[in-house]
Amino acid sequence: MSERPAQSSDSSLIATLPHRSRPPSPAPIRTRKQSFQNPAPIAPEAAPRRDQNARISFYDPANQAALDRLISGGTGINVDAEGEDENTLATMANVEDMIEGYEWASDDVITRKSSRGAADLIEARLLDELTALEKANIHSFLEFDDRIGIVLKHLDEAVSELDNMDSLVSSYKIHLNTVSDDILYIQSQNRGLQVQTQNQRALLAELENLLQTVNVDQKSLVTLTQESLEKPQSMERLEEAAAQLYKALQAGRDTDMAATMERLQEYRTHNVQFCKRMFDFLSIMFTAQSTLLLGDTNGVNPATGRAKPTLASHEELEAYLGRFAGLMLYLKEMDESVYAKLCAAYFSVASGLHSAQMKTMFSTYIAFVKKAPEEGQEHSFSSTPTTVSKGTAGMRRAGTIIRSPIEGRNRDREKVPDGDLRASEVFGLVLEQIAPAIYRENDFITDFLQINEAGLTFADYMGLDNYFRRQATRAAGLSQSTLKLIRGAMDLIFGFLPAELKVWLDTVLGKDKMEVIGIIACLERFFVDADDRGNQSLVTILEKQHVRLKGIFERHVKEQITDIEQTKLSSKKRQGVAHFVKHFPTYVGRVENQLIGADGLEIRASVDAAYERIVQSIFDSLKQMAKMDGEGEDKGQLNYHVILIENMHHFVAETSTLEVGSVNVFCRRAEVIYDENLSAYIKIVLRRPFARIIDYFEGIERLLKTTAPTEVASNNIYNKNALRKVVREYNSKDLRKHVDALFVRIGKHFAEASGKTTSEESGGIIPGTVLVGVWKACEEELLRITDLFSKRISQCYTDTGMTLEYSAADVEAAFRRHRIGS
Repeated sequence: MSERPAQSSDSSLIATLPHRSRPPSPAPIRTRKQSFQNPAPIAPEAAPRRDQNARISFYDPANQAALDRLISGGTGINVDAEGEDENTLATMANVEDMIEGYEWASDDVITRKSSRGAADLIEARLLDELTALEKANIHSFLEFDDRIGIVLKHLDEAVSELDNMDSLVSSYKIHLNTVSDDILYIQSQNRGLQVQTQNQRALLAELENLLQTVNVDQKSLVTLTQESLEKPQSMERLEEAAAQLYKALQAGRDTDMAATMERLQEYRTHNVQFCKRMFDFLSIMFTAQSTLLLGDTNGVNPATGRAKPTLASHEELEAYLGRFAGLMLYLKEMDESVYAKLCAAYFSVASGLHSAQMKTMFSTYIAFVKKAPEEGQEHSFSSTPTTVSKGTAGMRRAGTIIRSPIEGRNRDREKVPDGDLRASEVFGLVLEQIAPAIYRENDFITDFLQINEAGLTFADYMGLDNYFRRQATRAAGLSQSTLKLIRGAMDLIFGFLPAELKVWLDTVLGKDKMEVIGIIACLERFFVDADDRGNQSLVTILEKQHVRLKGIFERHVKEQITDIEQTKLSSKKRQGVAHFVKHFPTYVGRVENQLIGADGLEIRASVDAAYERIVQSIFDSLKQMAKMDGEGEDKGQLNYHVILIENMHHFVAETSTLEVGSVNVFCRRAEVIYDENLSAYIKIVLRRPFARIIDYFEGIERLLKTTAPTEVASNNIYNKNALRKVVREYNSKDLRKHVDALFVRIGKHFAEASGKTTSEESGGIIPGTVLVGVWKACEEELLRITDLFSKRISQCYTDTGMTLEYSAADVEAAFRRHRIGS
């Protein structure tokens, strides 16, 4: 509570005190405690308490004078001096009794005195007394005034009325809120009705416009019935009339629109009649245009000069039928069954047209294929040698090739004239005619019959409104049977081609079986092109032939390997270079001529693998033949080396000139075999005339492994006398004699040396033959061992002064005598 009421009480209390003058008293006065019914204490400024247990009152003259003036000034009533003194004394006594017992001072935290606590207690007590006094006054006032009841009654009535008014106001507020919600709802409905009304008006206008649009006039119906389908200038009128009927029928697919169209059934009848009319007309024109294109030459343009026959172009036929592309779209959407029948009719006519053309072309082009030479038609590694002249035998062919035809081949096939082109070249010309025809036919039926995934509709073609385009898109789609028919269009049109190709290829391979490699290469080129173009029909046709031709090629390779093995078994003795070794370069040359530009094709890898198998069979057969030739003879090992040297020399000499990368590997393998066997052969043939001196020095070589060179002469077997005897047996004259005998012997060993590699006039060796390499290797080996002998003599027999009785110059001179021009 604030301090202002306390101050008011104090003022009123002081105002009631009587005024008196009192002399100042220097000593404190002890007062007694008396009861005071309505105390209104004043909070004087008391002196600080000295003792905590006892209160001491001091008389302050200055303050007492001020208090006297205050009391005397506030009463306004004149009393006598004695009465005033008594009242004053009584009052002061009551005041002192009232304030007696309060703690006027209290120690604070720093031992300073504070009177705030006692003042608060006094204020609180005074307020309580004042409140009690006010309540008593009010009670006494109310108790003695009768009008209070009347006032209270009227107040109760007023409160009751106010409560009723509050209830009414709340009810009115609820009703007003409800009305406000209703008003808002009505306003929103009003706005929606306005929008709906506008939309319905716009829709009504569109429907009226649409009804006018889908209404087909009689002129358009007459055009569809009677307008010519053959004249080019009639196509535009037919398409416009068909568009009118198309719009009406598309709108009729909508249920709401169908209910408003009275002539819908009539339109459907006209549509059926028009679609049937188109089918009848185009079915006839397919056949007529096909017959016109075939003419008297079955659709093949005859050869002129150097130009070969070509297939007649279908441009005129495609241009004629292309005029109906738009109406075919109409037919596809409006009558699917008639569309499917028309597609089947076209496929049948187109298949007959292409079949007649291509069969004629096949029979014409087969005459351009040349036949393989009679003596080498089969190009086999098997042969039966025949008598041939000296100048021509042994280089590439040792005789005429004779073999039986493969089982299952038709040897009674009708004879056809031979041309001047290889089968693979002619096959390339054939495919150059077939492939474009297939590509063009595929493009044409895609545009004419709309066999594609573009989803083009007649509404798009004619540029109709979006409504009709949406209607057409929703109704678009063919049945599964029709889809199956058009997806197999190319197979139906060119279904005859695989069988015709097979017959034609069998015929040309009957003329030259080796051409299967070139035919496969040509086929793979067109296969890659068809695959890049995405023409699955041609890819399938060529793939079937490719699989079959690869089987033929595999059988061909096995036949060559079998012929090589049969030659190995039939050879009884050494007869120079084996036929299959002579034939291999010829075989490779023919194959590589067919593979020009085929490095990136599959057939290149197949041929390289076939080379590997054939060469391996050749090498194995040669080794087997060499072993068989030496069985039961002391000179078997020598003959083994002779066969391998002679055949490997021919293989390397002939094959290396072909410059074929995959064959160079086989040349290096043949060179290794040649070098190994040549080294072994030379050591054997030189040992016969020079056996004693070679054995002697080989013994010294073995002795030097355990003995010092200076101690070799002290050995009983290899002393000076033994060396002298050996050296005397080999002088320059004996050397020439031994070399001459060596030449005769080597000439007998190699088939080419018997009258073929030596010059009868000079007794020398013809350059480029196997004997050149063998004779040169013999000379080099004899020079090597001669030098070795001289070194060992000077090393082990230093003090003897002995040397060989022939020199390296004597060796060179002896060998030079058997070379041409020496």
